[in-house]
Amino acid sequence: MTTLGMDTAAGLAASTELDAGSQRIAELATRLDGALRSFDWVGTDAERTFQSWGDSERPALDSSVQALASMALLIRQEAQAQDQVSGEGATAAGGAGSAPVAAPPQGFLGKVGAFITDRLGAAWAGLERTAGHTGDFLGKVGDVLTGRENHSVAEIAASALAGVGAAVGTVGNLVTGEDQKWFGEGVGVAGSPTAVTTDPLQAGQFSPALTRPTDLASIMQGVSDGYQVGEGPGSTGDVRITTVQNAGGTGAIVAIPGTENWSPGAGGVPRDLSANLNLVAGSPTAAVESVKAAIVAANLPAGTPILLTGHSQGGIIAAMLASDPAFVREHNITNVMTFGAPIDHLQLAPGVEAVQLQHRFDLVPRLDLGGATVTGMPVGGVQAVTLDSPGNPWSLGTNHSHTEYGNSVREALASDTEAGRILRDYQSQLAPFLVGPGGSASAVDVPVSRQP
Repeated sequence: MTTLGMDTAAGLAASTELDAGSQRIAELATRLDGALRSFDWVGTDAERTFQSWGDSERPALDSSVQALASMALLIRQEAQAQDQVSGEGATAAGGAGSAPVAAPPQGFLGKVGAFITDRLGAAWAGLERTAGHTGDFLGKVGDVLTGRENHSVAEIAASALAGVGAAVGTVGNLVTGEDQKWFGEGVGVAGSPTAVTTDPLQAGQFSPALTRPTDLASIMQGVSDGYQVGEGPGSTGDVRITTVQNAGGTGAIVAIPGTENWSPGAGGVPRDLSANLNLVAGSPTAAVESVKAAIVAANLPAGTPILLTGHSQGGIIAAMLASDPAFVREHNITNVMTFGAPIDHLQLAPGVEAVQLQHRFDLVPRLDLGGATVTGMPVGGVQAVTLDSPGNPWSLGTNHSHTEYGNSVREALASDTEAGRILRDYQSQLAPFLVGPGGSASAVDVPVSRQP
């Protein structure tokens, strides 16, 4: 005869985890309540938001707290009762000399406890991430309402979207019991630089040869080469850094590709969908940190002027680095060139000469709404050059292609147009970064990645 029972040690451990989870959710509810009420906000929208929080969201969190606490109490009581009964049964059996009572099967409650613990832990990680994005969004709204800072509409919208995405990811965490890291971040790191061959015959599918930078289009080719390296097996991304040596001195070009992974889960690839939203929101990202680390890893001579160039997300990274005065001074960032990148919401540091290139029908560089703020005043001021689009208005991929941008710049440089004139003027300022008579160029590929 068998007796159904409980693995009481595992049951008690599960009840402890449930209690801890209940307490963490209670603390989170209190933090969110405080964040929501930490700034002045009046009007219809404020009343609707506070009413929704008080009537729906906060009660739902409180109900979860109570449900988990009740479940923990039930399991704890059952475990204690079974321990007591088991003890009495063992005594009676020993005293009377009767047949021993069959031990209850072990592990079932342990598995239940592990199942619950995994899901609570994963959900808690998602809730913390959601709380961070929500706090950032509310902080930005508070800054605008109180006049502390005039954030761009794109920043506020990106922060809100990151919060919503993290909340959806929390549901996924609860279902799977694993932290999917939706719209999370991590630490950006760089590996050891690898020398780039200058001989096309020595190049490989994922190791393109160096293109000597002699004009704007060949500078942009460095970004395309970085994309190609990043597509290699096991790669999590690349930054190609080219050093130009002329009789008049040395210059360096840091080429930054754009988005290379469209999953919302923050994995080893730093330039992903999570980074897109976090960059526009102005939040710290592994994508930016990894490029900083790549520049350090390249070990450039002190004082070397640096030109940052990037496509799409890579352009945002370049502009963000150039908007940090301390970083600009430390690494002598003198020039920035972006293409297909929304950077109007960023204000570059004084002294950085910059140009942004946009195809007429490329939607991506316009996603930041021209840098418009809540009060309607643009934040940034980087000169934009609009180029003829290679495709029709519905050819989204073609119009955003980094390769097509290079082709468009070649055509513009050779044309008698306003765009061509502006590009030739900007190119004339780039002598340290273009190989001149008797000059040479070398490059390294620096692998980048995100760590948890």
